[in-house]
Amino acid sequence: MKKTVLAIVILLLLISLFFNVPNWFLSQEHRAEVTNEIDSIKLDTKGVDTTIISKNQDYVEAELKGKGNVSLSKKGNTIEIEYHRQWFSLLNFGRGTKLIVTIPEKYDRDLKLEVASGNIDFQLSDDTVLNSLEMEVGSGDINIGSLHTKSTSLDVASGDIDIKHFTGELDIEVASGNVSIQLDQLAGDIEAEVNSGRVALDLPKDSSFNIDGKTSSGTIKNHFPLKNEVAEKDRLRGTYGSGKYDIHLDVSSGTIEIK
Repeated sequence: MKKTVLAIVILLLLISLFFNVPNWFLSQEHRAEVTNEIDSIKLDTKGVDTTIISKNQDYVEAELKGKGNVSLSKKGNTIEIEYHRQWFSLLNFGRGTKLIVTIPEKYDRDLKLEVASGNIDFQLSDDTVLNSLEMEVGSGDINIGSLHTKSTSLDVASGDIDIKHFTGELDIEVASGNVSIQLDQLAGDIEAEVNSGRVALDLPKDSSFNIDGKTSSGTIKNHFPLKNEVAEKDRLRGTYGSGKYDIHLDVSSGTIEIK
């Protein structure tokens, strides 16, 4: 009996090893043309790191390097991309599976992501201006090298957010994690709510805003001279410039820095 159980365990381990060791020469590619009828691209993943790129092309492409299955289909006015892990991944000996999604450089509509787990890396061209970006992440880090949108909404249960060269309206909610935002231009309201972690906001000197920041347990550091300033250890209010846009920063446990 013990020999039988041992043999089964060894067999499962061998199967898992075969199906999960990173295999870069195996890849899946799928693509769909972005027609005038398409108004959104939706991505649904679990257990894979994803890179989103924009290039000079008229189609969406999903390339999977490693194990699992990816599907790309048109449903109404939406192009949907889904990644599914194989059941063998429950005994995962090898990491390294990557999903690369490439969108048209001139894509100016909505992008939606639902990520159960996995890191997201954006490598978008400066010529890419999205109408909106919506993300829901269970567990994983978000790294954005450049992002121009009319509106962005990020909801993260656990993970860090690092955004550089951002323009647009921004709404962030993080249960646990750090948030770093660098803006090339303040062109919309900014709201960030973090339960546990820190928020660092890097603004251009020619910005114009009303600031309302508070923390229940932590400190606030501000490097802007404000009009009508109310500055306390756990609260900051005031106006910089003409106060064109509103900035709300709320951290339950952690620090806030505006620079």
